[in-house]
Amino acid sequence: MTRTPSSTQQPPIPPFQRGKKNKSRTLADSVRIRLTEEIVTGAHPPGSRLDETGIAARLNVSRTPVREALRQLASSGLVEWRPRQGATVARISLQEMVSLFEMMAEFEGVAGRLAARRMSDQERETLTEKYKTCEFYARRGDRENYHLANNAFHVTIYEGSHNHYLIAHASSLYERLAPYRLYELNRAGELMRMHDEHGRITEAIVQRDGELAYRLLKEHTSLDSDLLGDLMATLGDSRASFST
Repeated sequence: MTRTPSSTQQPPIPPFQRGKKNKSRTLADSVRIRLTEEIVTGAHPPGSRLDETGIAARLNVSRTPVREALRQLASSGLVEWRPRQGATVARISLQEMVSLFEMMAEFEGVAGRLAARRMSDQERETLTEKYKTCEFYARRGDRENYHLANNAFHVTIYEGSHNHYLIAHASSLYERLAPYRLYELNRAGELMRMHDEHGRITEAIVQRDGELAYRLLKEHTSLDSDLLGDLMATLGDSRASFST
């Protein structure tokens, strides 16, 4: 029987720790993680402004850790700074998007191939549980929680590769593209289609078929023409996106 996942409610920002330097760093990391989750789940869509004062008040912290968190997000490419506007959620051109999705597909494929070879029995059981969690939300049409469960499923595969460089870069790129992946979940039948693909991917990894896992994951995360068309229609004039 599928176990109902726990609530996805955001945890509170942890309290200050001793030491002025340490507590600033700890809060900045906590704020960064919170903002990353909010961006990835669509609470702050691409192009939206991230107001330092408003974020600080909402999270009950000073502006210093918020500013540091935004700088960290800017260095990762998830946020960009604009003159006289401050921080905004980064938008990428369609040309950049195609390139990033190509890299994402390769990262996913390689992670699947390595995970099929290197995962322990316990890790394979964990992957199966993540797959079941995705099923729980897919069958209920719960896009928001499916999006979170889908992230956990893919991160489990990255971690199963036991390649720290791949884990770091695949996770960072997944976060970078996640706001755009949300558009994909709005298509009719998309949740169950993705879930069916997850089933084949899980089976390939559990059965230690690295080449099949590579092919399935690469296909699973590639930018198809339908999604590209939807993004072009949603994000605006494609002529400007391809300008140099």
